[in-house]
Amino acid sequence: MSMNKFMHPRNIYRQKPDFQVLVKQYPEMNQVATVDLNGRIKLDYKDRKALQLLTACLLKRDFGLELDLPPDKLVPTLPLRLNYILWLEDLEEAFGWKNRSEVRGLDIGCGASCIYPLLGVSHSKHRWKMIGLELLEDSVEFARRNVERNGLAEYIEVVQQKKFCENILTGFMEGQEELDFCMCNPPFYEDEISESENRTSRRKEPSNAATGCDQELRIEGGELRFVERIIDESLKLKERISIYTSMIGHKRNFEEILRIMKSRSINNITTTRFCQGNTTRWGIAWSFSSATLLAKVPDRFEQESSKRKAPGKPLDGRILSLDDVPSLDVARSKLLAVLSQLDLELKPLVDAECMWELSAQENSWSHQRRRRRGAQRKPSPGSENRTNEERENGASPSTEGTPSKRLKADNSHTEPVLKSVLALKSREDGYYLALSYLSGIAGKDALNQILQFVKNNIQKVQ
Repeated sequence: MSMNKFMHPRNIYRQKPDFQVLVKQYPEMNQVATVDLNGRIKLDYKDRKALQLLTACLLKRDFGLELDLPPDKLVPTLPLRLNYILWLEDLEEAFGWKNRSEVRGLDIGCGASCIYPLLGVSHSKHRWKMIGLELLEDSVEFARRNVERNGLAEYIEVVQQKKFCENILTGFMEGQEELDFCMCNPPFYEDEISESENRTSRRKEPSNAATGCDQELRIEGGELRFVERIIDESLKLKERISIYTSMIGHKRNFEEILRIMKSRSINNITTTRFCQGNTTRWGIAWSFSSATLLAKVPDRFEQESSKRKAPGKPLDGRILSLDDVPSLDVARSKLLAVLSQLDLELKPLVDAECMWELSAQENSWSHQRRRRRGAQRKPSPGSENRTNEERENGASPSTEGTPSKRLKADNSHTEPVLKSVLALKSREDGYYLALSYLSGIAGKDALNQILQFVKNNIQKVQ
């Protein structure tokens, strides 16, 4: 399903490019364009050369930028990159920087394209001054050439990241002036992806060609551990950078990063979704500055989706037969007993004994078997000496499968992972649980998971 309708409202790519016009403007596009039976010009997005040419032509047409990429490097998709830049502009406005003559930002891992600094400086009409931090030497050279080719060396500096330096941000900030923001689009994947964690076999093949070298796509611990490192370093730097931001590629990592934020007592945060084509990514920003409350920054995704949101048909399923329990009251007691096993807040709706508003600050309903197995594992050597504080903060990296102590969220700063309405109904053939999705990053899939959890466990309740 195309997500273009949920793009940032200022994103010029909400409307797909007219290839008929583009081919006339840039004849080189004829190398990769085809004509279908109806005379429409199309591109094969699985062709790397087509992606590279399209990106180059759009950058030239829409931003006056020229980009040169080596054949083995990541080809940036403009709608996604522009969504991130526009969100940063929203944050900038919330901090009252719109009228400032200069805003200083850092892109962690700018890549060979140096696309974020180039877009940021161009879109802000040269108000932004950007630093691109990059580890790979060949990417540093290409990034510098792309900056010079566009005459933006006055506004963009490309810096070689220190090799074998564990501290990305704190190492870079030594001797540096304070920054207004930092951004990063970390490698999505871990060095090795186990078959049990890789769900791509159940998904359709991506519609775009895979681009990028291994170092651009994979990192030890994946994006989750990378962003966690940035979070921990931000706790040392505090207000030396006004706003810390990151893009996140996997929903499960996004949920885990929110949990990490809570465990570190970071409450001044805001989140969003970047929607484009068939792809969704997540954005998170946090700050230690008292200048503004980030939770008040408008979420453009929520604004766009609320315009189109219509009440969907509730998901429902039978959880008990008439033979299982003698009355609705008993069914209600059993249901509440099952739900008490999850970390949920249930608020009875007025004048409705069997209807509740559900709010969850973390996903406690999925991967139950894995959590139980993890809880049954023998403790690792030395783990008995860990303090209660260490256990609560999840200090050991070896406890990935074990359920951590649930953290109480600060509802004034963090949006719930899920909000929905639950209703228990009596019908001729039994008792049914109906769930209606309201909001939350867990999405409607969470309703199926909760319903299945209830079905699996309600018969066990005495």
